[in-house]
Amino acid sequence: KMVTSNKQPDQKVVKMDDQNNGAVVPQRTLLGEVNEHITCPICHGYYIDATTIVECLHSFCRSCIIKHLQVKSYCPVCEMMINSAKPNIKLDKALQDIVYKLVPGLFQREMERRQQFYSSRPGPAASATPEQRGEDTERIIFSPEDVISFSLEYSDLTDADSISSKSSDSNESQSNTAVPRRYLQCPAVVNINHLKKFLCMKFDIDSTQFAIDILYKRVPLPDYYTLMDIAYIYNW
Repeated sequence: KMVTSNKQPDQKVVKMDDQNNGAVVPQRTLLGEVNEHITCPICHGYYIDATTIVECLHSFCRSCIIKHLQVKSYCPVCEMMINSAKPNIKLDKALQDIVYKLVPGLFQREMERRQQFYSSRPGPAASATPEQRGEDTERIIFSPEDVISFSLEYSDLTDADSISSKSSDSNESQSNTAVPRRYLQCPAVVNINHLKKFLCMKFDIDSTQFAIDILYKRVPLPDYYTLMDIAYIYNW
């Protein structure tokens, strides 16, 4: 559930922003800016089954580093010597989750590729894990085309008790006069700024006279947050 509020713009804040041209406005980080941190130094593609060398903490695709260590006994990045007979490498699930969440569609494409590979190989499929067969059910990864359902409720920020009662699930469940909650369904890439424009049009709100804030549990959400971002950051 997300809560919306409207308020008159703070004229002092607007004036200060006009005078201070160097004010920093939060912006969404572009994928290209972090590519070097989520790509394999060997194949130069996005990490798949990210695996880290424990001694030097450099990461690679699992298949890439295993093939490398079959013929060489050092890290491809820093050339630290490694026991190739029994290399100290570990799957990095946290890093792989980050890659899947940052790169749209990568998780879905990888799962489809694995399903196609094992569909014609029943023998190896029997001994493979669900994730190896492309049947991963543990990760919650969204694609831009996914539809996310959510509700918006009006909240008057001048009444703290009103906010507390609206954001409390226990109070909501005890209310016998609560209005049935209605939900919106939007693509996962819809952002907060889109929702603000939608509210202005639906309720005929003059954006030059009123500012709309969209909050999640009393926390204002930045305009560039998408529904996919919010689903990853908060527990819905």
